[in-house]
Amino acid sequence: MENKMPIISMEELTRIGQELYQQLGASPEEATTVVDLLIESSLDGHDSHGVRRLLQYVAGIRTGKIIPKAKIEIEMETPATAVLNGNWGFGHVTAMEAMKIAIQKAQEASVGIVTVYQCNHVGRLGGYLPMATSQGMVGIVSNNGHGGDLSMSPWGGIGRILPPNCLAVAFPSDHEFPVVLDLTTAVAAGGKVRLALERGEQIPKEWLSDAEGRPTTDPTVYVTDPRGSLQPFGGTVGHKGFGLAIVLDILSGALSPAGCSRMNADVSGNALFVQAIRIEAFKPLEEFKAEVGQFINYVKSATPAPGFDEVMVPGERSYKTRTHRLKKGIPVEDETWGEICTVAKDLGIKL
Repeated sequence: MENKMPIISMEELTRIGQELYQQLGASPEEATTVVDLLIESSLDGHDSHGVRRLLQYVAGIRTGKIIPKAKIEIEMETPATAVLNGNWGFGHVTAMEAMKIAIQKAQEASVGIVTVYQCNHVGRLGGYLPMATSQGMVGIVSNNGHGGDLSMSPWGGIGRILPPNCLAVAFPSDHEFPVVLDLTTAVAAGGKVRLALERGEQIPKEWLSDAEGRPTTDPTVYVTDPRGSLQPFGGTVGHKGFGLAIVLDILSGALSPAGCSRMNADVSGNALFVQAIRIEAFKPLEEFKAEVGQFINYVKSATPAPGFDEVMVPGERSYKTRTHRLKKGIPVEDETWGEICTVAKDLGIKL
């Protein structure tokens, strides 16, 4: 599919994205943060949370949902914790600030935890973890939909009751890449269903059920009434994905003023749980990284199963995709690129 899409250089996407957001009132720093994180997601192969989201945030600014230059405030604080109010600015900017504060606290207290509310969509959670691993720390981020954004069924139930709450955890290693687990508690994120819809593709029947609870391969069921629901990961043991979604909802929602998921929430966005753990509070960093590296080598020593070329650990596929796309450019869907060009021209941005 990539070969059929226009391939756009990282530099061109960065320039256009930054100019778009600044034309609509974002500061240069905000525009840079958001665009960089979107491009990082695309470079890592997470296209559902990458460049295709650029216009989502343009629309958010125009409707007043995203408030450029919003002041991020610490509302409660201890030496190791903080509660952060994003005041409905760019979610990416708020999440970066939360991780920055968590790291600062971990440098002093060995552990830093920040919860966040009144925060817009933050994109891919794994994008915030390099801040921690580059500082010799374990990074952890989870989210819920700020009470709303309901699109997933509970295990054993029908209908949109939960968001596909996400979790990302990263560990530094002595390999070229950190170990990064970045997952949604649904079989697939809603963004991947929308991406399949844009590409005119069917989806695996395990991803989605229609309004009657029947599995479907039609991605239009996700966006047309009566709308279907994402399914918790795990297949016949989907109670595991459902259970993790419950835990992440409580961590992100109940520990912040946003609250847990509920019907008819006033707003939707992201509530966050952000944690940094200073590894040298437990052992020398290089010793830890070497241990993780040896563990990676051990896991990868397994004989590949039929249909697989090699065993890859969490974070490795993204690393390889990034290496390729840094050389070749980022594939963008025709429809998405056309829409970006149209908005850019309307704002007088040179293409």
